[in-house]
Amino acid sequence: MACARLSLGDLERARTLAGEEGQALRAGGEQLARAALAGEASATKPWIEVLAAVRAKGETVREQLEREAADQLELYPRKDRKRVETEWSDRIKRSRRRAETASLDLALQVAALWYADLAALAWGADELVRNADRAGQLTADAGVDPVRLLAGIELVEETRRRFQLNVSEELACEALSYRLERALRG
Repeated sequence: MACARLSLGDLERARTLAGEEGQALRAGGEQLARAALAGEASATKPWIEVLAAVRAKGETVREQLEREAADQLELYPRKDRKRVETEWSDRIKRSRRRAETASLDLALQVAALWYADLAALAWGADELVRNADRAGQLTADAGVDPVRLLAGIELVEETRRRFQLNVSEELACEALSYRLERALRG
């Protein structure tokens, strides 16, 4: 149920969250959100776990496409192989980048929804909580001013928009963690 709610109605995202890779992305997104709330972002560097899960997804995509490229390459005459290898290499780089960006976007969506859930709890709208299976953790994080939580959501969403410009994921996540900590802790 929580995966369906966290996907915001996107079936593919719900399936991803329910799988092994999605569980790592969800855990990383939650850790990113919670570390900023606790004022521990600089000490724990929660973006590292998020980026590790993102890179794992990129590696999976790369390996799969490299196998496919090797199979396809055998079908071409020798004189065309160099051109085909270059095309596949470019395709693999673009596909890996798209997969990593989509995974990072999902992890950041999870972080933003953590803050949205805390705001919903603060306003007495318990039925709107998307992390329905994390009631204990949400209760432990409760007590933050909802206005600060909304500011945190805005920071996460701004970072998600930046990925459309191909910024460095590590730098963007690190900057986000520090900005969240400042915004949420005052």
